[in-house]
Order: sequence, then structure tokens, then C-alpha cells
Amino acid sequence: MSQRPTRHEKAFLRKGAEMAVPATRARVWSLLGVGLALNLSPWADDLRWLVPDFALMSLLYWGIHAPRWAGLGTACALGLVVDVARGLHLGLNALAYCTAAFVVLMLQRRLENFDVSRQGLQLAPLLLGKEALVLVLGLMFAHGEVDWRWLASGAMAALLWVPMAWLLDRLTGRPIATPGE
Repeated sequence: MSQRPTRHEKAFLRKGAEMAVPATRARVWSLLGVGLALNLSPWADDLRWLVPDFALMSLLYWGIHAPRWAGLGTACALGLVVDVARGLHLGLNALAYCTAAFVVLMLQRRLENFDVSRQGLQLAPLLLGKEALVLVLGLMFAHGEVDWRWLASGAMAALLWVPMAWLLDRLTGRPIATPGE
């Protein structure tokens, strides 16, 4: 006898419209490229410290939904590109991206089962921690302009996780997860 899952039980195997289109390498890398382009866009200097790290956010999204294509090698390469483009000490963002990607890959199964708002709550300390790590490493290596306001970009990234993940879910054809599921 087969029973339908109740509201509080999740079906063991997803069927039909609940199944997501599998991620391809081209799709993952193109959306990582969009995140990198948003990072490197010429933002106003007065508001630059409020702009979240879009490359890291897209890396974390794909680390949750396509860990095969967004692993530690991708995180390191993306971090090195950001370091070179921003003129930072080589490896600051690479180390921070690899640390964040490692944590997400360790928690991938758990994060995959959460809806985007719960994912945002789980990832908020990680997004803030990335900015704090870059700030502390910048202080250790005597980087010229260290400002505590840069921690606000981590808070903005945590606030923008839900709309960004929802948008990427729509672009990739992933099903909408309701909080009750």
C-alpha cells in the first residue's frame, strides 16, 4: 500500500516537475562569469563597500546545487582572478573562497534540503566570515587601505542571498521549495 507523504514528510524520490534540470559545466561557468563580472563592475566609490561579493555568492550556490562543477579548484581560480583584478595580495580572496567552498561542500547535503531562506540563514556566518577573513589577512599583511566598513558587504550578501538564489533557481529550472517541505 502506497501512501502519499503528509505535509511534514518529504517524498523519498522526487518525481515529475519536482526534478531539476541537471547542471551543465557551461551553465555553471557562465553564471560564475556573470557573478565575476558583477564583482568587477565599476561601482560608485562611495558605495563600493556595500556591494556584496557576487562571485562568492554564485560559487556557493553552485557548491550547493552542482558540487561537481564548483569545487575547490574553481574557488581557488575564481579567487585568484578577483585578487588580480582588485590589486590585492595574491591569494587573499583565493584562500577565503576556498575556505567558504570547503565549508559548503562539507554541508552540501544538508544545505541542499533547505529552502532558500533557511540556506541564507546557514550561509550568513560564512558570507560575513569571508569578509572578516580578508580583512584580518589584509591587516596581517599590511594592506594599505583596511576599513571595517567592508564587513557590511558580507551582511549585504547575506540579505541578498534569498533573491539571488530564487533568481538562479528560476534561470536553471529548479523547483520552488516551500518552507513547509
